[in-house]
Amino acid sequence: MLMRFNIATLSFLFVAIQSATGQGNKIDRFHIPTPIKFENSSYYLSDSYHPESYYYKQEYIPKGESADHFNSMVTVDVVIADVSVKDVVDQKIKELQAMQKTDPIVKYQLTEHAEKGEYMLDFLMSQTVDGRVLIVEWNLYRYRAYTTKAGKKGVLLFAYSLRGYEGKTRDFLISLKTKRPQIGKSMGEYKLPDFQISD
Repeated sequence: MLMRFNIATLSFLFVAIQSATGQGNKIDRFHIPTPIKFENSSYYLSDSYHPESYYYKQEYIPKGESADHFNSMVTVDVVIADVSVKDVVDQKIKELQAMQKTDPIVKYQLTEHAEKGEYMLDFLMSQTVDGRVLIVEWNLYRYRAYTTKAGKKGVLLFAYSLRGYEGKTRDFLISLKTKRPQIGKSMGEYKLPDFQISD
């Protein structure tokens, strides 16, 4: 039987920048063959999270980078619950709209791929302390329905993140304008990993 709950309980899921770095481990619950190859880079398991019975998250980064100071990251999130893909996407957009009140950098664009039952959410955000922009982060989220081997349904998120750090954020934003179209095309064409969750 699927877990039923209000979509608001998903508000902590699929979060960028505020990731609970340091609270994860390297237990591979997805068993996705690594490295994950995307945009000419190879990504290896960095952290694994299972904070709730219905929620799983794994982060992958290139060798030589760290989870708290990466240039690029691939993330796979799964929520097993009686919730639609559209509901999860709508909740994320509400969070971004709320963030726009305090973060002027926040911008987003949603694309629906009805034939696949998928959504792609492209958004930009930042982390600022005392007026200093420490991090600018661009994320591309690809959402789709997911079904476990046992037949339980949920939502899968495959995400790609890029970061620019203090002193280099302007150059990061300039280069991003050139990169975004190609990365978006690559994400849309990417064959999502076939995996099953294990506790």
